[in-house]
Amino acid sequence: MRQAFIFLSGAFASMVTAPLVVPESRDLSSAAFSAREAAVQPARMAAGTGSMRADDGLFYIDGTLKDGSIRFLVDTGASHVVLSHRDARRVGPYVTTNDKSAVLTAGGPVAVDWIIIKEINFDGHIVKNLKAAVPRRDVGISLLGQNALAQFDSIRIDGDTLTLSH
Repeated sequence: MRQAFIFLSGAFASMVTAPLVVPESRDLSSAAFSAREAAVQPARMAAGTGSMRADDGLFYIDGTLKDGSIRFLVDTGASHVVLSHRDARRVGPYVTTNDKSAVLTAGGPVAVDWIIIKEINFDGHIVKNLKAAVPRRDVGISLLGQNALAQFDSIRIDGDTLTLSH
């Protein structure tokens, strides 16, 4: 039963954020896109030890910036990083891409602004020029999508441990 709950939780998180880029010509004002802020203890990713599954059945990883950190839900079903409004402000000065598009989620199209995170550190693994979507309607949680996960040599889930190696 617990494994079914964990699978369904992960599937839901993936469906909510499965982005396909579509033109922004549609009226997206009624698009609903929300997620509650994760209220579980932060999981640290240590080289070789990995992150433990949180109480809600999901994996979280902290990314460190010059002026703080961002807590990400690991979302292997998302194509790109998605930032909450609060976390986008933590990034500090960032480059906007002027990309006028939306992402298509299971809840419908969602208008986003695209930014470039100049540098973020995941336990010693530095990722530069990371493209991230900032939904115009705040999602309340930041997601670590495939464009960031692809920067690691491997991703492994073994029971309740997620290991990203670099």
